[in-house]
Amino acid sequence: MAKQPERTLIVVNHPNPDSLVRAALERVTRGIERSGLEMRVIDLDAEHFDPRLTLHEKQHHLDDPVTKPGHEAHIDALQWATRLVLIYPTWYGGPPARLKGWLDRVWMTDVAYRLPEGATRIVANLRNIRSIEIVTTHGSGRLVNLVQGEPGRLMLLRTIRLLCHPLCRRRWRAIYGVDSADPADLTNWLDELEEIYANSSA
Repeated sequence: MAKQPERTLIVVNHPNPDSLVRAALERVTRGIERSGLEMRVIDLDAEHFDPRLTLHEKQHHLDDPVTKPGHEAHIDALQWATRLVLIYPTWYGGPPARLKGWLDRVWMTDVAYRLPEGATRIVANLRNIRSIEIVTTHGSGRLVNLVQGEPGRLMLLRTIRLLCHPLCRRRWRAIYGVDSADPADLTNWLDELEEIYANSSA
């Protein structure tokens, strides 16, 4: 059987165009362009994505996705991708509201999972996604984040992984202590990111 072509979906969330996260997005996309792989980018801030789960969405969370319009392009991108890269700052131990809301609103029934009739457990629906990769920045140091338990890391690399391919791989590409980091360290991290995505695949 021929190997499935690798297709990368990047989802980015940071309101500041001059942030380290935005610089990371530029380096990751540049690396993927160098690799020659297919890529799509969802910029939640540029789209002014509303993270709030509506009452209708909550009351009808088991209904067909057609009853919750407005997410068609994002659903198509999720079902197209073999690799998902999330780029965001870690705030209060987890992702910003827009990224969390994207998971709440777009990873819906019959998109990310399904609940067979009569069943009590959901079944993964995004089996096309074989790799989840996190690129995130932490203002505080690694020790502080370890003490906090890194809830964002657990949520993204354990929970949503269960909705993807059973052999889905996980990669954590974080930088810690950004608030006190030497500019050279930040540049080195960005350089490494570009090379990783230029030379690696899902």
